Amino acid sequence: MAIPRRIRIEQVPDYYTRFIGRCADGRQFMAFVVASLPTPVPRDWRRHKRWYTVLHTFDGRGRHVSTEARFAGTTADGEDQVTERAQSWRQEMLARLNGYRFCDVEVRLFSALVDGSSFGLVDTTDEELGESVTLWPNDLVFHPPWDGSYDT
Repeated sequence: MAIPRRIRIEQVPDYYTRFIGRCADGRQFMAFVVASLPTPVPRDWRRHKRWYTVLHTFDGRGRHVSTEARFAGTTADGEDQVTERAQSWRQEMLARLNGYRFCDVEVRLFSALVDGSSFGLVDTTDEELGESVTLWPNDLVFHPPWDGSYDT
């Protein structure tokens, strides 16, 4: 079985994909508060764990339109304060969508570079694990039967 052209992502309330859905104009979106870390992870990882508010938008057919990312701070800056700031920004980003509902989405693979880190939905197929697609830096893994469910 090949990786489908569009990957279904299940909207799960109170979990990682709770802020995904469709806009009134047909666009699709995914909004997250995420952290990125370089690999290998440095010893002083708290200074390098960078938190972002991210809004990915897609057209009605699932083609990536844009990625808006806003750096909120590092874990060394105080993770609670940084993530609270990022969550507030996520609400502002969602409000700008002008009419949306939370629901499953179906989007194509995409990649965006944010401050040198890869954000996106990319093919991570390998011989050991088989066909898979991963949403970075969220680290959500999708695989057959491609029903929208994911592993964390």
